[in-house]
Order: sequence, then C-alpha cells, then structure tokens
Amino acid sequence: MTPEFLIENEKQIGLEIDALTAENPVGTQDYVVNFLRENEENFAHSRAVSACLARLVSRWLMHRKNKDNLVRILSENGYLRRVYFGELNTYKYSIIFAAKRVMRKGDVKLSGEIIELIKNNPYRDDTAEDYSDRFSWRFIAKKILDSQEEYLKLSDDIIALLRE
Repeated sequence: MTPEFLIENEKQIGLEIDALTAENPVGTQDYVVNFLRENEENFAHSRAVSACLARLVSRWLMHRKNKDNLVRILSENGYLRRVYFGELNTYKYSIIFAAKRVMRKGDVKLSGEIIELIKNNPYRDDTAEDYSDRFSWRFIAKKILDSQEEYLKLSDDIIALLRE
C-alpha cells in the first residue's frame, strides 16, 4: 500500500480490523502481523504514516475483545513487540498503557527488551516537553513509575530498569 493510501483509508482499515477482532480476537493477530510486514517500507516514510500504522495496531491490541490477550500477544510475538515499541511512531500513552500491562507480569527480561526498544525508537525525542505529541524516554518512565506508586506494584528489578 502506498503511504497516501494508508493515510486516506485509515478509518476503513481500522473498521476492518475491528470487525475481524470482534469475530476472532486471537486469529486477527496473523492479519495484523501480515499487514505490518506488507507495509514495512512505510514505517520510516513519515511521522504521519508511521503514526497511522501504530494507531491501527493500537486499535487492535486495545480492542475491548482483545485487551485480555494484549500481554500474551506482546510477550509471545517478538516481531510485533519490536515494531510497536521500537519502530513505529506509537502514541506515547499507548506505549505507556501496553508497557505497564506487560511489566506488571514481572518478566524482567521482557521488560528490559521493551525499555531498550522504546529508548532506541527513531521517533523518540528526548527534547520533547511532557505536553508535546512526541515522546521522550524520561516521560514514559516517569508515567510508568507514577503508576507504580498508585497501583501497579512492579518488581524491584523492573523499577531499577525504569530508573536507569
């Protein structure tokens, strides 16, 4: 698909993903992964196209029928994890939501991998202000750690990774 097609048809593609997810939440994973693989050349085309692809993945991951599968999917699918956290211009609050859920699982190795992916994301901007549409590692870590104090209850090892 061309970058222009993706931008112009994001709503329709999202509706297709929603319909597939409502019908078969687990089975839609293959569709989403194949969709991403077919559009890899567009990841770095522009911030807007990358954000469009990230919104489509977020829409699927956070679909009401899929939220319970989010941690399993991200834990088991290295490609999806790498793309979502490390290559796409994913909305900062979507990153925070997904990362918190995975980190709550307590897997230090997986949490460390996600942190490294976020830190090396080409769309990360460490000069971004907290209110900006761009994200910095400092902002992501702060929001996750703030949740820890309220309700998240992360392991000491994961807290140490976030503070590095």
